[in-house]
Amino acid sequence: MKEIKKLIDIVLSCSQAETALLDVPKQSVKEKKFIQGIELGYYISDEDAAKDLYNASPNDVRYKMLKHRVKKKLFNELNYVNAEKVTANFVRQKEIQCNSLIYQANIVRARYEFDLVISLANKALALAQEFDFIDLKVSALELLTLSYAEQGLIKKFTAAQEDLKLTMQRFVNEREAVSMFQNINMQLRKSTKTRKEFLPQLPLLIIQLEKLWQESGTFSAYYAFYRTSIWYHELEGNFKDIITITVDALRLVEQNKINAHRFDLTYNNFIMVYAHLRAKQLSDGLMYAQENLGLYQPSTRNWFAYMENYFLLAVHARRYDLADILLQQVIENSALQTIPTIAKERWMLYRSYFRLIYPQAAVPEGEANNPYLLSLPEYSKDKLGFNVAILTLQFIYLLERGETEALLYRIESIKKYVSTHLKDAFSLRSKLFLKLLVLTVTEDYDAVACRTKGEALYKRLMETPAPGDAYAEIEIVPYEHLWDLILQILAKAEVNLKVRSR
Repeated sequence: MKEIKKLIDIVLSCSQAETALLDVPKQSVKEKKFIQGIELGYYISDEDAAKDLYNASPNDVRYKMLKHRVKKKLFNELNYVNAEKVTANFVRQKEIQCNSLIYQANIVRARYEFDLVISLANKALALAQEFDFIDLKVSALELLTLSYAEQGLIKKFTAAQEDLKLTMQRFVNEREAVSMFQNINMQLRKSTKTRKEFLPQLPLLIIQLEKLWQESGTFSAYYAFYRTSIWYHELEGNFKDIITITVDALRLVEQNKINAHRFDLTYNNFIMVYAHLRAKQLSDGLMYAQENLGLYQPSTRNWFAYMENYFLLAVHARRYDLADILLQQVIENSALQTIPTIAKERWMLYRSYFRLIYPQAAVPEGEANNPYLLSLPEYSKDKLGFNVAILTLQFIYLLERGETEALLYRIESIKKYVSTHLKDAFSLRSKLFLKLLVLTVTEDYDAVACRTKGEALYKRLMETPAPGDAYAEIEIVPYEHLWDLILQILAKAEVNLKVRSR
C-alpha cells in the first residue's frame, strides 16, 4: 500500500497532464475507485481497500490482480512525467530530459528508423556534453555508432567510435571515483567512533580521488575529490585548507575546468564562510558573507543556516552593530517558525549570548523579565553540543546578580562536567575555560587575583586552536572574549561594593 501511495503522489504531482492518471479510458471502474480511495485517504491499509472493493481480505486473488494492474500502470505513467514538476533542480531536470531522449531513441531503433535514432541521439549527446553527464554521453554515442554503421556513414562512424572510446575511459575512472566516494560517505555517516577510526584512511583516498579526477576530467569525479577533501579537513579542524579548496573551486569554475551548471555555489559559499569563521579569518569571512548573501532565499532553511555563520562572524569580530542588524533580520523573518526545533533553539541561545555582550541590543517584547532566557530546553547530555555554552551562560548570569551560593552549586556541576565529558584532546579549549570559571569562585570573585592566577590558563587558551567540527562544542562568543567580560563584571562589582560601603 505504501509503495502505491508513493507512486500515486509522484504521478499526480509530476504528470504532463494532471488528469492523465484518472483518464476514464485508461482505468476500469475498480482501478479508478482504488486510486481515488488511496489519494483521498479512504484506504489506509490493504484491509480497508479489499473490504470496500471486494468485501474480501487482501489475500483475495481479485484484489491482488487489481493492485498488480494499478502498480504497472503507475510505473508506466512515469515515462510521461514533466521534468520541471519532478524536481526544482535544473541539472536534474536536464538529466531526466536526456534520459528521455535516449529512451525514445531506443524505441525507434527497435523499428530500424536510424535517421530518427541519429536525430534523438544527437540531441541527447548535446545535453550530455553541456552538463557533463558522462554515462549518458556513452549511451548517446553507442546509439550513434550503431546508426552510422547501419547506414554506412564511415567518417561519422569513425569519429563517433573514437569519441566513444575516450569517453568510456573517462567513464570508468569516474565510476571508480564515485564508488569510492559513496563508500567514504557511508563510513562518515556512522558513529563518531567509526568516523574517528576511519579518518586516518582519508589522506590516501583523497590522493587517489584527485588522480581519478585528473584522469577523467569529469564533474562527478571532481565532486568526489572536493567533498571528501572538505569532510576530511573539517573533521581534522584544518579550516584554512577548506578556504583554499573553496577558493580554488571558484577558480576552476571560471576556467571551465569543472562544469559550471553542476557546481553548487550555495554550498561552496556556505562552507567557505564557515571555514573563515573557524579559521578566525574574520574580516575576509565577513566580506564573503555579505557578497554572497543574495544566493539564499530568506524563506529557506539554508538562509537561516547561512545567517548563523554570518552572525557568528560578526560576533567574533566584535562587530556588534552588524550582529544586531543580522539578529533582527532573523527574528523578524516569519519563516523562523518553519525551521527545525534544534535550529530555533540555537538562535535562542545566540540571542541570549548577544544580550550578554551587547546590552543595548533590541529586546523582543515579553523577554525583559528573563534577559538570558534561562528557561532553555534541556540539551543532550552527550559531550557534543551546547552544554558548555549553557553552563557558561547561566554562570555569568548568576555572577552578574551576585548570587554566590548559587555559583558554589554551579561550580560543582562544572567540575563534574569537566571530569566526566572533557577528557579528550579536542575538548581542551572548553576544559581550560571552565577551569577559569571555577577559579573565579575559588578566588572569591577578586578581579585582580583572578586575572593574575588565571593568566597561565588564559595564555594556554589563546594558544589552543579550535577542534575539528565533529567534536567541537559551540563557541558562540570566543572564550577569550567571555573571560574579558567576566573580569569586567568582577571589577565593576568591586567598585559598586566600595561605593556602597562609603
